[in-house]
Amino acid sequence: MLRFSNKVKYGLQFLLFLDVDTEEYTDIQRAAISCEIPHKFLEGIAVTLKKHGILEVKRGAGGGYRLTRDPRNVSLAQIIEALEGISGKPNSKSLELTGQVIDEILADTIVEFRKQMESITLQDIHKKYYESADKLMYYI
Repeated sequence: MLRFSNKVKYGLQFLLFLDVDTEEYTDIQRAAISCEIPHKFLEGIAVTLKKHGILEVKRGAGGGYRLTRDPRNVSLAQIIEALEGISGKPNSKSLELTGQVIDEILADTIVEFRKQMESITLQDIHKKYYESADKLMYYI
């Protein structure tokens, strides 16, 4: 079964938090507490996302992190690739026919999976967040 690492999960939570937060720059300590992510782990994730151009940082008073571009232009594939890398290549080419068929099927599956991840943006995740929040809201 395919599973995503905590690094990916926490990275997505952090990016969603930055997207829905009203502050221009978000303090990483506040994000760590709000998202229930270990602070040091979140710092490492933030540095990685900054290196890949998804986040920018402002140091000093009023500083923190924010997205570098519109959430509609940040795909799930870009985020996962930044945090974990996405390998689209089989480990080795099989010389035997059954191995070649399996290599081809797995390679095709990776291509389709990547297309699906490229079609999901941070904006889509943001929308899902507000849809879920609306379901929890009750009115008197």
